[in-house]
Amino acid sequence: MREILETCVRFDELANQVYLDLKTRCGDTEVAVLMGKMAVEEASHVVWWRELVEAWDGGLLPDLWPDSSDIVKTLEAAVTELASLVPSDGSPIEAEHALTTAARLEFFALDPIFGQLIDLTEPEVGRTRHTAYDGHVDRLIDAVAAAFAPGTTQGFLAQVLRRAQQDNKVLAHFATHDPLTGLGNRRALSAQAAQWTAWAARYGHALSFLLLDVDRFKRVNDRHGHVSGDRALKALAETIAGSIRSADLASRYGGDEFAVLAPELGPSGARELAQRVLEAVRQLRITAADGTEIGLTVSIGIATVFDPPDSEPRKVDELLAAADRSLYAAKLSGRGRVADPVLLTRAS
Repeated sequence: MREILETCVRFDELANQVYLDLKTRCGDTEVAVLMGKMAVEEASHVVWWRELVEAWDGGLLPDLWPDSSDIVKTLEAAVTELASLVPSDGSPIEAEHALTTAARLEFFALDPIFGQLIDLTEPEVGRTRHTAYDGHVDRLIDAVAAAFAPGTTQGFLAQVLRRAQQDNKVLAHFATHDPLTGLGNRRALSAQAAQWTAWAARYGHALSFLLLDVDRFKRVNDRHGHVSGDRALKALAETIAGSIRSADLASRYGGDEFAVLAPELGPSGARELAQRVLEAVRQLRITAADGTEIGLTVSIGIATVFDPPDSEPRKVDELLAAADRSLYAAKLSGRGRVADPVLLTRAS
């Protein structure tokens, strides 16, 4: 994993070098200014990767690819391609050449691996960085499209780059999101949970996990049909997402079960969050395909990790099992309620 991150650092260091050279050598003032902006943004990307290297060294990141050899080969090939763009002399270049070189550079950078690595940052930071990178690529594509007619090879290059960017975003979304509800899927949950359990153990911060189960959901499908059942699940997902904090991660755990990963939240805060979700679901009304109204309730279990600093990270399965025990208690006590949190802690 560290080798992957170090390769990302080298990639964007080279990208920064290429853009600075294009800025210096291009005689077109407008394009030179654009290259300068791209160089500044590449420098910020280097900072992103270095932060992740430090986080990995601190035991704060999960290993997404235990066998990383193929990933490293892919990235090394991109670095080699990028290195070929680094000039051997300082002769002036035309705007056309600068823009074409920049488009080739960004095409190499569209590998989905980079996006998956950005997702290793906390959710709010990850969203901000994805938005920043989208703007980075869009700026270049717009410049290339404006400089060349659609029928030219360079104009077609802008179209290819935009299509590749859009396709990669779609693929990345499908890899980490549930197609029905749009929430994170189990893969996204596992990666984020592994990261946050490591963070909680390193710094002695609380981490809570909520497990939600729709009460008697089979009756909804049996009485109203699966189309209405899907409609209910989508509405429920929107309600959960609208009830949690921006730093929390909501996901569809499977079937009619949902999960919320809540960093920096102890037992009392987790219970308040769960109660807020519970009440929001109680107010939810869904219109079935036959026009009747569907009401839902959920049972919610909570597990909270609160270990001393520099502890051994908890296994994600341990956190899930504790939340499941709490959820079972909620169901035994009558459903439609929040159970007491299961606290996982070690003596300091």
